[in-house]
Amino acid sequence: MSAVGAIRGSAVGIAKSLPKGHSNVHVKLTGLPRTTTPADITRLLGRNKVQNITKVTLEYHRFEPTGRAFLTLTQPSVLPKSLAALKQLRYFGHPLTPRTTPVPAEPRMRSRGLKGREEASERSIVSGNGSQGGITDGGRSVLLSGLPGKISTEGVRKFLTNYKLMGGQAEVVKLEPNAKSAMTSRVLVRLSRTSEAFRLVRNVHMTNYEPGVWDDRYTIRAQLIH
Repeated sequence: MSAVGAIRGSAVGIAKSLPKGHSNVHVKLTGLPRTTTPADITRLLGRNKVQNITKVTLEYHRFEPTGRAFLTLTQPSVLPKSLAALKQLRYFGHPLTPRTTPVPAEPRMRSRGLKGREEASERSIVSGNGSQGGITDGGRSVLLSGLPGKISTEGVRKFLTNYKLMGGQAEVVKLEPNAKSAMTSRVLVRLSRTSEAFRLVRNVHMTNYEPGVWDDRYTIRAQLIH
């Protein structure tokens, strides 16, 4: 049998041994701190010489990190070796658990312009669930929560006047509020570049929204979506 035939045969055997619906080139890694970034995971893989990983994304639930990540492998034949290597990983002394997984859903919220994004929000397409929270602008998107419940997207744009936003104007999508904080709003904002997203997070996280008007009633949380 040729080398190519052996690889194909191995890939077929691996696929047959997987749970139904699982991918032979994707692994879900669990047990991560919720503050972990894709860059942290990539560095961890490099330090431990775990190879054949082409992509790392975080899993979110309503734009909150779950402590799980999706790893994409170079090809099906490396799955057994990659799983074995990943089982040896320790992150700050804690073991991580790798498992096969179905193919992560493709982001549904693509670059469609401000109007399209607002329409997507109205149709509840922007759920914030899954790989990268279901969006394509990881690293440039920021979740702002704790804003007044009745604030409009235009009000958010005015609040962000001093930031460089995608297309020179804020792309703001108002999300469904959390059940525990129905009196406040959550919005997703896309900025022009990653450095500007970091600047927004540094400047507004855990600050009060218009304290001269509202005192300390609305404390903003700012979180970068990776």
